[in-house]
Amino acid sequence: MSKLRYGRSGYSSDDNASDIISELSNDETASITSNTSKSSLLRSRMSRFGKKKRKTGGSGSDGTPSVGSASNNLNSTAPRAGAATNGSSTAAPSTAGSVSSVSTRSKYANQSEEKRLQKDAKSRFNIGLVYLKTGDYSKAQDNLEHSLYCYVQLAGHNPTMYSNQSLYQIAAVREKLGDCYLGNTAVVDKCLALDHFEEAKRLLASVHPEDAPDNVKEMLERIDEKLKLPELSHSGVRKKPPPITKKYEMQGNDKAKKTLGIGVAAAAVVGAGGAAAAAAANNDKPVGAAAAIPSPTTKVGIKGLKDGFEKFGHNIEKFGKEVGTGIVGVGLGIKEILSLDDSDDEDAMNLRSSISKMQSEEVEALKMAISHLERDNHRTALNHLLQLKECEAMQTEVFRALMAEYMLKVADSAMESSKTGVAVESYEEALAVLKQDQGSDAATLSAATKGCIKGHKMIAIECEGLGDFRSAIEQRKRACELLESENKIVPACHQLISIAYNHGKVDEYDKSSVILSDASRKLFKGVNSLEYMPSDRLRLLVKTYQMRAICFTKMKKWKPALDQYDELLPLVAKESGKGSLDYMTLTIRKAALLVTLKNHVAATELLRNYFQMADINDSAGNELIVEPVDHALALDTSAAIDLKLGKVDNAISTFEKKLKFIKQHSPRDDEMKSDAMHKLGCLLAYKKKHEEALPLLQSALDTRKFLYDARNKFLFETSWAVAATTQTLGDTGKALADYEMLLEKIDLVEDSPINSVVVQNSAGKLFFEDGKMEEAVNSFTKALEGAESQGNDLLKIKIMLNLANALSAKGDIDGAFDLYEDLERMGKRKKNQMYFLALYNKSLLLIKVGEKEQAKDILHDIIENRSSKADDTRGNVYMTLGILSVEEKKIETGLKYYDDALAMFVDERYDLSSITQAKKLMAMAYMEAKKYDVAVTFLEDALTELSQPGMERKFYQLMKAEVWNCMSKVYQRRGDHSSAKNFAKLGKHELLM
Repeated sequence: MSKLRYGRSGYSSDDNASDIISELSNDETASITSNTSKSSLLRSRMSRFGKKKRKTGGSGSDGTPSVGSASNNLNSTAPRAGAATNGSSTAAPSTAGSVSSVSTRSKYANQSEEKRLQKDAKSRFNIGLVYLKTGDYSKAQDNLEHSLYCYVQLAGHNPTMYSNQSLYQIAAVREKLGDCYLGNTAVVDKCLALDHFEEAKRLLASVHPEDAPDNVKEMLERIDEKLKLPELSHSGVRKKPPPITKKYEMQGNDKAKKTLGIGVAAAAVVGAGGAAAAAAANNDKPVGAAAAIPSPTTKVGIKGLKDGFEKFGHNIEKFGKEVGTGIVGVGLGIKEILSLDDSDDEDAMNLRSSISKMQSEEVEALKMAISHLERDNHRTALNHLLQLKECEAMQTEVFRALMAEYMLKVADSAMESSKTGVAVESYEEALAVLKQDQGSDAATLSAATKGCIKGHKMIAIECEGLGDFRSAIEQRKRACELLESENKIVPACHQLISIAYNHGKVDEYDKSSVILSDASRKLFKGVNSLEYMPSDRLRLLVKTYQMRAICFTKMKKWKPALDQYDELLPLVAKESGKGSLDYMTLTIRKAALLVTLKNHVAATELLRNYFQMADINDSAGNELIVEPVDHALALDTSAAIDLKLGKVDNAISTFEKKLKFIKQHSPRDDEMKSDAMHKLGCLLAYKKKHEEALPLLQSALDTRKFLYDARNKFLFETSWAVAATTQTLGDTGKALADYEMLLEKIDLVEDSPINSVVVQNSAGKLFFEDGKMEEAVNSFTKALEGAESQGNDLLKIKIMLNLANALSAKGDIDGAFDLYEDLERMGKRKKNQMYFLALYNKSLLLIKVGEKEQAKDILHDIIENRSSKADDTRGNVYMTLGILSVEEKKIETGLKYYDDALAMFVDERYDLSSITQAKKLMAMAYMEAKKYDVAVTFLEDALTELSQPGMERKFYQLMKAEVWNCMSKVYQRRGDHSSAKNFAKLGKHELLM
């Protein structure tokens, strides 16, 4: 009997055997020819399953090879065994020409039938959907049953033989039939709906979700939801359902029969050793009906339908079953699939013996695996193969080799279909099976190993692209393990470096450094010294040293990091030269590390050498020695050194160079540009050049709003810098809006470079200045809580004083007094600046509550104290004593106090705001003394100072408005009402600007 081989393309005939030709004509006669020659295929095909099988043989209409298709040997005139008709066993000779003519007529007839069935199935399904939506369930049911009938004619009654497309189509029809029975109120018993839903679910579930399209997954979920409906879950006692699709296989739809003029294949399927026959009338002749077949005990070729089912691409014989001919047997069926013969070869005998011991469900699992592999259902095929891992046949080496071969087929096919996950799992399973036998074919073992490595690397790259670095680490670890097993040191070290990089992406720098150390040890394997290290290993060694230095830096292990740079620089100098990009880059990074270690001299020397070479290179018109980001780091490091040494102006100049450099070389690098603008703006604000600082800070803020989300620390620090600068420039409204936004985000920002306590304290000051005492008290209270939790005593004292002043302004006298007394007690021993400020503010509160004498005592104590810590407070004390003296009509005493205050503000610390306030008070005192000309002189001096260049911002304009109003009062008291009115208008105009 000619044996068939099963390969990726299905069944194919052996090179030395002719094909089986089985054609059924309209008079129900069949020419069945076969060749009884044998070939021992196992010896040539299964030398540890290391060789590829030739893919030959016919194929069905859907591309699936079919049993009994016409062979390439049709011109052969060898005698063939004839088919018996009407029970006779007389052999009838058949020529190739006659077979060919019958085959041609049958071919075109079947193609026409198939097209008619396909067209009718689709159209009736769509019509049924329309009726279903309109609620005409009877007509919907009729059309859907007709559609199901047509699909069964096309695909057969065995779901295991369905192609994916047929399976999904039949499941869809069954789902809609279930909807018909479920929605039809005339049908009380919903068992039929339940049957259709369950059969649709079973069909869909036979393919793993990973192999199914998304719409199929949605369909399965939809059916699951319908099965949970109360109407179905509480159905009555169900009758035993008929065999699957039996109704449509045996009877079909009468209307469809009349319309199409065809019937349904009727098959009597019996067990091994039984016989079957199908009688067909002229009008009800089944598509592909078979003639009577001899007993399967007779050694004849494999018999199958050459008409309907085969032509529709469904090879029932593929699984050892025959429609209309009887079952040859499960054992014989699997042997045919695996192309086994009756050879006495030891391997063939062992494999046949192993298969004969398999349980029926195990045999079925192997068949299903092969079937799903042909349909590219790789996950489903692999799952069926995995069911056989514990079967008894796996105890034999030859069956393990067979399983490994099929697993590799699944893996290769899945890889071609871009199903990397399934491919890797299948490669791993194949590798595990192959490693159980020491005699496994080396080429097959190598192919499995390479497939595993490639798959793991592909998954790792995909995970890295998605940001799933931990999964990427696991994939690369496995790839590294396999590479090491193959003694491939350099590729394995590549994977180790990638693993270390991924650990760094998730801030696991300690693990990264350990892996890099392991990589460096492996690179030295078999190498006695660096002089003899191959160049490919040397490059990787340099990379591991560089990454390890970065890891130590990230972990703030400054000394190990510096040691790593010291070890790395000579190595790079030897490999690339001291003027190379790599060497200069490492020099800059080492300088930055030295600044952290406060070794400014050594850092300055390294940067000086770099900048000299950079200037020479630039003057020659060459490109940068290093990457722009590293040159920017050099500028940042240089500025940091200047700031450490107190050279703020030099640092400002360096940041100006950096900003210009970025605009020239990296104009699209908004991150670096915003960083330079932020740092430059902050330094200008520190130098009290707020007008220059604000545009830079605002530009940095606008840029960072597009770069980062609201919780980013860099966005937060720039927002705070803008708010603080705006507050200093006197734009209270904008500053308030900025601070309110900052307070909303303050708890969302992670790892903020700005102390949240400082932000709350600054916001409280702004609320206080704007007269919003409730908000001020709230901000100061939160700031105080934060300062206490941080243990910052100096900041705590400042916030306590601010809170006491806010409570005083709010009217909470007791709360304010308690805080003032606490501050007095805390600072009594050291008597620092905050101690005297607390005393001064306490005196103001005493004046507010009418305790002026007690307040005067405190104020005089401050004046009499000779400590320099009291100098910042002394000027305000003099002004307060002057105000009290003028109120008591002691004008001369008050003027003396004002003179002392003015001297303090001019000599000790030039404070224009305090100087203007002192001159206003002096003018008002002279007005009370009726010395109007002197009063006007002091006010004019104040206006002159406030009209200098650079005094255009709102803060100074408000001060100028106050002076205009004082001038109006003086002229009003003097009796010059016209001038008073004009000055009042000027003051009002300034306030409205």
